[in-house]
Amino acid sequence: MSLPKFVVPVSPLKGESLAGLVARAACENLITSPAHVFSHLGMPTARLGSVATRHAAYCNDLAYLIGTMAEELRPLFYKRTDRQVAGLGAEVNFFGTHLALRCRESKIRRLSPASLRVSAHHRAAWELRFLHWCPESLQYLLSHCPSCGKSFGWEKLAGIHICEHCGADVREQEAEYVAERDKATAHLLSDLVLNRDETANIRASLHEDLRQLVDADLLCLTLMLASGFEWSPKILHNALYDINRASAPSLEMWRVGFERIRNWPESACELVWKQLETPKEDAGYGMIEELGPVAAHLMPVNADLAKTLRKMVDDSYLRKGVIALRPIGGSAEWHRPGWLPSSEAKKKYKLTDWTIDQALRSPEVRRISHERGERSPTLLHEADLLQWVDKLKEALDVPTAMQRIGIPEHALWELLEFGHLKFLTTEIRILTPRKGFIEASSVKDLGNALLDRCAPMPSDNENLVPLSEAVERSRSPVSPWTTAIIAILKGKLNVWRREAPSSAYVDALLVRPDQFEAEVGGKIVLPEFREAPLLMTYNDAAALLRTSPDAIVQLTRAQKIDSENGGPGRRAVRRSVYSYAMAHLGSIKPMQSKSGPAEMDSRAETMPQRT
Repeated sequence: MSLPKFVVPVSPLKGESLAGLVARAACENLITSPAHVFSHLGMPTARLGSVATRHAAYCNDLAYLIGTMAEELRPLFYKRTDRQVAGLGAEVNFFGTHLALRCRESKIRRLSPASLRVSAHHRAAWELRFLHWCPESLQYLLSHCPSCGKSFGWEKLAGIHICEHCGADVREQEAEYVAERDKATAHLLSDLVLNRDETANIRASLHEDLRQLVDADLLCLTLMLASGFEWSPKILHNALYDINRASAPSLEMWRVGFERIRNWPESACELVWKQLETPKEDAGYGMIEELGPVAAHLMPVNADLAKTLRKMVDDSYLRKGVIALRPIGGSAEWHRPGWLPSSEAKKKYKLTDWTIDQALRSPEVRRISHERGERSPTLLHEADLLQWVDKLKEALDVPTAMQRIGIPEHALWELLEFGHLKFLTTEIRILTPRKGFIEASSVKDLGNALLDRCAPMPSDNENLVPLSEAVERSRSPVSPWTTAIIAILKGKLNVWRREAPSSAYVDALLVRPDQFEAEVGGKIVLPEFREAPLLMTYNDAAALLRTSPDAIVQLTRAQKIDSENGGPGRRAVRRSVYSYAMAHLGSIKPMQSKSGPAEMDSRAETMPQRT
C-alpha cells in the first residue's frame, strides 16, 4: 500500500520545530486538524507538540508525507537520554543539548510577533519553558492572543502566525522586549542551550569539576547558586519549568547565578559557610542534614550534580581545617578541630566513663550528638571539657559543702533547687541521694554574698545571737534555714558579722532574735524538687521537721510519710516529707522554684514533738 503525499512539499527552515514544520505543511495543504495528518500515516492520535519526543519511528513516513528528506527531518526529533538515576525523570537531547523533558512546552504555542514578521515559522527555542524570550529578536514570547485573550495551542491549524480562536494575525501585535541591562544575560542563557559552539566556549571557562555536567545540571546549579541554596529541589525544578514569566526566575537572578558559577567553587563555599553560622551548625559536625539548605541537593547520591556538590562541601570543609570522620550509612560526618568524639576525649585525657557521662550532661560543655543509634558518635568541645574537668577537680561533695556553709543537708538541696548553689554533676537520684559534686565557686559566691550583707558591728551588741541559734529557737514547725538565707540575700533580714574567726560562713552571722522571728518565722519557703534526690535520710528528715529520727520512723509506720520500699526503711521519700511539712504551715503556700510549680499535699496531721 502506497503512502499519501502532500501536494505542496515543505522543508525545515533554520531553527524550526518539528511541530511547527508539520503545522506549516498542513496549512500549505489546507489541512486544519492534526488528527488528519496522523490519520494519513496511521499514527496514533497525539498532541502535535509531543510528536518530536514520542513518534521518532514514523520519521521516514512523515518525511515522505510532507515532501522532505528523512535526513533533514530526523534531527528535529528529540532522542531520549535518560540517565537512569532515581528522581531525575525523563531527559532528551534537544539539538545536542541535554535537557529534562519537562523543560519542553508541548501544549501551548508561544510566539514572537517580531520574529514572525521576519519569517512565519515556529522556532524550536520557543518550546523551552525557561526561555521566555525569542533568541532572535529578544522579544518576550506571547502565549495568549492579545485580541481574544485565549492561549495559542496546537489543536487547530490556521497558520503559525494566526490565532486559531479569533483569526487575529499575531504579526500585527506588539510585545515587550528584553531590557537593555538584561540582554547580555539573555544571550548567554540562549547560547548555552542553543549554540553548541558558544556552549563549548562557556564550558571551557568553567571550573574543571563543572565541565562534565550535562546542560540540565548546569541550569539547576545556576539557580541553586542564585538562590543561595535556599530553594528546595522541588521549588528549584518548578521554577526552571515555570512558563509564567511573572513567577519564573528573572534575568537578574540568572545573571547572579552565572556570576557565581564562574567563581566556582569559592562562591558555593561561601554560601555553605554562611548557612553554618548558627551555634549548632557552626560546630561543623553532623549528619548530612546538618549542612543547611545545601543538604537537600546532595541526593540522590549517585547523581552527577549531587556528587559535584558533595565534593565542593568536602573541599570547603578541608579549606577550613575540617576533619572528615568515617561515613555512617550513606551519609558523611564532619567536625572542626577542637571537637573530640567522647571516646577519643576519654583516652586522650585519661577520663573515666563516669566523668565523660557527667560532662555530656553539663550545659557548660558544648556537644553535638545525633539520635542515629549507637554508631553515631557524640562530640565534645575540647576547651569546654578541659575547663569543666578543672572545675570538677575543685568541686565539693554534699557533706563538704554543708560543712563550709554551715547548714544541714536539706537546706543545701533547697538552695540548689532555688539556684543559689550550682551543681557540677548529677547522679541517679533514687540510688545515690547524698552524692553529687557542687561547683566550689558557687559555694564561695554564696558565702561572700552573705558576708557582704553584714553591717558593721554596733556598740550595743547584747541583743545579737548567732544565726544558727536563732534558727534553733525559731517557733516554726519546719526548719527555717533556707528562708533565713534567702531573706538575708534579699536584704530583708539584717545581719552582723562576728569578729571571731569561724569555720563556716553562717557561723560568722549574727541576727536580732525579734527581727528574725518577724521576717522568717511565718514566711517559710520550700521549693519543688527537680535535682534533689528522691529520698532523704531519717536524720535529714528529722532536721527538717525539727523532731527526732525515732519520730520519723513512727510517721513512716503510720504511713503519714512515705519511705523506701513502702515501709519504715532506711530513707524517707523527700516529697512526702515536704508535703507533711507544708500541711503544718497552715495557709502558707510554697514558693515556686525556677524548675516549676510546687506540688504539696493539703493533709493536716499532728507534728510529733522533738524527744
